[in-house]
Amino acid sequence: MKQSWCDKGAWALSVVVCLAMVACSPVLDWRTVRPEHAPALQAVFPCKPNQVDRSLTLPALPGPPVAMHLVSCKVGESIWALSYFDAQDITRVPLALAADSRALRDNLEAVSRLGTPSAVATVSAVDLGPAQVIGMTPHPLSRHWRLMGRRPAGNGQSVPVEVHAWHFSHGLMVYQASLWRPVPPANAKDSTDAVETFIQGFKFLD
Repeated sequence: MKQSWCDKGAWALSVVVCLAMVACSPVLDWRTVRPEHAPALQAVFPCKPNQVDRSLTLPALPGPPVAMHLVSCKVGESIWALSYFDAQDITRVPLALAADSRALRDNLEAVSRLGTPSAVATVSAVDLGPAQVIGMTPHPLSRHWRLMGRRPAGNGQSVPVEVHAWHFSHGLMVYQASLWRPVPPANAKDSTDAVETFIQGFKFLD
């Protein structure tokens, strides 16, 4: 069932605010999902996702607004999401991949500023190599990133947040799969398994 997108003005804030409103589930209950508007893609989510849609402009992507689709759900304090849009033209795919990656960092920087109002938000990013999704269109800008920032925790406090993000494309469609979560303990194997299960569940069927 579709819902209207939260109207918070800035794209960097609206996604986080909307995701924070998704209902929680206490356990990882993996299920296969076929996102609307992306009939070639099969994904897995650890909870029942909702979808919202909005026409918006990505600051780093010249041209008309895009119809952005967001599929997401929340388990405890972790947010699992897939956003995607049609680049409209093959020459725009590289620009769209780069703009989508830039929007994610802007998003995390905005959240980090909310969590640390008296300090400059610091966001670090590590390139973990090529995104690997079965059937995707090969592209050098298809990458897996691990970003670290902060999020509000109430009473003027903030806590670290980790974001795994995979940017990839299929034809003219540009995708971003992401996991926002508290920073897991070092060498937490179950945490690594959840990340791998999520991205390995994405595949294009044609």
